[in-house]
Amino acid sequence: MTEEMIRSAEQRSAGQPYPYFVKNLKAIGVDNYEIKVSNHKRTYTSVIGEKLVISGDIPEFECAETFELESVKAAIKRNQEGVTDYPTFLKELGAAGIHTYVADLAGMKVIYQGPNSEYEYEENIPEI
Repeated sequence: MTEEMIRSAEQRSAGQPYPYFVKNLKAIGVDNYEIKVSNHKRTYTSVIGEKLVISGDIPEFECAETFELESVKAAIKRNQEGVTDYPTFLKELGAAGIHTYVADLAGMKVIYQGPNSEYEYEENIPEI
């Protein structure tokens, strides 16, 4: 698993719904990945336990310390409907108190995590 393989999966998925990106990641052996919302730092883990960290590529910002579930759901919906681009989506998640999210590709779900472990929200990833 290399950064080039991840970027290739991103390119093959461009303009398609998120489940296509998931399918492309699974095809190269990605089991899960974690996103640091404040700067887009990504940590990918393969099915055999290899880890690949890709540095953040957006200007860092502060995430709110207050978890607001309805704002989290609204940010996700706007992004799924194509209303917001990805950097805007991250900023909206951060404003709603999300600090990280984990895409569990084996379990086909995304877990949005607030400032501590007692605040989180989970969404299933649709199969394609």
